[in-house]
Amino acid sequence: MMKKAMENRHSAWIRICHWINMISITLLILTGFYIHAPLSFRLFHNMDNPRMLHFCMAYVLCAGVVLRLYYAFATGDWRNIIFDVKTDFKKLPSMIKYYTFLAKEHPYYGKYNPGQKAMYTGVFVMAIIQIITGFIMYMPNTFMGLGGLLGGLIAVRVIHYVINWVLVLCIVAHVYLDISEGIPVLKSMFTGKIPADFDHGVHGVFDEPVVHGEDKGVSI
Repeated sequence: MMKKAMENRHSAWIRICHWINMISITLLILTGFYIHAPLSFRLFHNMDNPRMLHFCMAYVLCAGVVLRLYYAFATGDWRNIIFDVKTDFKKLPSMIKYYTFLAKEHPYYGKYNPGQKAMYTGVFVMAIIQIITGFIMYMPNTFMGLGGLLGGLIAVRVIHYVINWVLVLCIVAHVYLDISEGIPVLKSMFTGKIPADFDHGVHGVFDEPVVHGEDKGVSI
């Protein structure tokens, strides 16, 4: 049996950063909910372990965000994940119609569609806000001035908690968009490869040339 031809989609660097950030964000969300309301979210048996895990994962997320941003700007991969208001915003209507089953055509926008790019951009911004507000709550005396600019500790806690829920919604949307595009897309985040003949579910409209594989850049 002839082996199916495969092409690169995600470098090892992208996959490592993805799983570092995914694991850290997931654990931060779970431990954060418990710390906020231990009686409502009975996920742990005591407060010490989730607090320690929360603080550890905060540092892991810091490292993951820095590494991913470094790779993005060092290789030009930022064009794949940063939402461009001028070019991507006008593509949103056709994408929304397809993913809400109002259109049969699946436009091809490049490696990621505008919805994914908007979400990736938003998640990076929210991750940075969570890191800042998290450290303000962790060391309120050290970051008293910054906390004051944001409205005080109560306001900081509200911001931190609300963004936690927004991140949950983003994760759900992220999984839905990937599943809708095809199982090979999900597998590629584990293997880095995608079938050379995979069409990304594209039918009809082509806003950009269909190019399989990953954009050129540094890979490890």
